[in-house]
Amino acid sequence: MGSGKHLLVFIHGLWGNYKHMNSLNTVFEKTLANHPELVYYAPRQNAMFKTFDGIEIVGYRTLTEICQFITGYKEGPITKISIVGYSMGGLIARFVIGKMYSEFDKIFGDIEPQIFMTLATPHLGVEFYNPENSKSRRILHSLIRSLGSSILGKSGREMFITNSKNDILLKLTEDQFLKSLSRFKWRVVIANVKNDRTVAFYTSYITDYDPFILTKNNLKYTFEDKIPGSNYSKVMPKIIDMNRLDPKQKRPKVPRRDFSRWLKIVPLIFLFVTFILPIMFCLNIMATLYSDVATWKYRRLMKGGQLPLLIHNKLGLDDTLKEYAADVYGSILNDDEGNNNDEDESSNEEQAEVGEEHAFWKDFIEKYSKVWTGAKQFPKLPFDQRRKTMLANLNKLSWIRVPIYIKSANAHGGIVARRGLNEDAPQTSVACLEFTAQLVQYLLGHCN
Repeated sequence: MGSGKHLLVFIHGLWGNYKHMNSLNTVFEKTLANHPELVYYAPRQNAMFKTFDGIEIVGYRTLTEICQFITGYKEGPITKISIVGYSMGGLIARFVIGKMYSEFDKIFGDIEPQIFMTLATPHLGVEFYNPENSKSRRILHSLIRSLGSSILGKSGREMFITNSKNDILLKLTEDQFLKSLSRFKWRVVIANVKNDRTVAFYTSYITDYDPFILTKNNLKYTFEDKIPGSNYSKVMPKIIDMNRLDPKQKRPKVPRRDFSRWLKIVPLIFLFVTFILPIMFCLNIMATLYSDVATWKYRRLMKGGQLPLLIHNKLGLDDTLKEYAADVYGSILNDDEGNNNDEDESSNEEQAEVGEEHAFWKDFIEKYSKVWTGAKQFPKLPFDQRRKTMLANLNKLSWIRVPIYIKSANAHGGIVARRGLNEDAPQTSVACLEFTAQLVQYLLGHCN
C-alpha cells in the first residue's frame, strides 16, 4: 500500500445531487494538484426527493456511503478526512461528523479530522425576519414558512424547526455532535450577503446580526482591498469587510435599464407560474407523503437505537474491520521512516515568497476568525430561545467566517457554480471557488 491518504468529502444540499458539487471538485483538483494524497468523494445515494427524508436518515445514508468508500478503497490507507457541505449538505455533514466518532468509531477512530467547511448552509435553520414589521411581508413570510415546512418533507420541517419533534438542528449543537465537530482543526463557513433567497446571511454566517436584512440590501458594500491567494482566472473574489459596514451609507441608485427585454421574459414567467410551478408543487407534496411513509420503518429503528446496528451489519464491520485496520495502520508504520526525509530545499527567493504569502493568509484568517458583533451599529435579530441556544453552542468553537458577494441572480447556486464552469458561469462564482480552494490549500499546510 501507498502512504496515508486524505479523504475530502463533498456533500450536496436539498433537492440536489452529487453533480452539484462537480465545479467545486474540479477547482479543488486543479488548485490542489500538488497534494497527491488527496482523494475526492461525493456521496450519491441522497439525490432529489430522497433529501426530503430528514437530516438523520439522509445523514445515515451518507455516512454508510463514506464507510463503504473507506473500507473499499485500495489505493492506500485513509488516515485523514475533511468534509465540505453545501446548503443542507453542511447540516448533513455535521450529523455525519457526530456519528463518525461515536457510533462508527471502529472505522473513524484513527482517521484524523482536518477541515470542516460549509457554503451557504442554514446552521441556525431557516426563518424570515421583518424589521419594518410590514404587513405584506408578514403575510408572505407566513406563507413561505407554511409551504417550506409542509412540502419539503421532514427536512423542511427540521430546517424551519416547526416543533420539538423536529429539533435536530438544536441537537446538532450539543453533546457528541459539538464534541466531534471540535476535533476538526479548522472550521470554515462561506456565507452569501445578497441574492441568496434560500439561506439568509445570518444563518450561514452563524450570527444574530444581519445588516443586509435590516437595510433591505441597500447597504453600501465595502470589499476587502487585498485578497490572499493568486492566479484567479477571471476576477478577484468579492469579500465584504464587515468592520467597515456603515448603516448610514447606501449604495448609489442604479440608472433605469431598458425594459424591452421583459417582453421576452414575461411569457416565460407566465409559463412557469401557470404550468411548471403547479407541477413542482404537486411533485413536492407527493414526494413528502412518500418520504413520510417510506422512512417510517427507519424512524422506528432510530428511535429504538437499532439503525446503527443495522448499518454495522450491512457494512460487515465485525468481520472485516480487523483485516482492514491491520492493512491500514501496518502500512502507516512502514511508510513513516521513508517519508520524513524527502523534503526539497527551496531557494531563498522562494522561501521569501512563501513567507509573504503565509503572512497574508495568516492576517486574513486571524481577522475573519473573530466573532463579528455588528460593530454596535446594527440591532440583533429577535431570535427565539432555540436559535439563541444553537448560536451560543456553536460559538463555543472557533470559526473562520467569510462573507462573500456573488454577482448573480441566484447566489445560492452560484456559490458552488451549481450549473457548471462553462462560459455562462458568473465570474464571481468562479472566483469564490478558487478562493475557497486556495484557502483549503493554505489550511492543509497548517493542520499539524
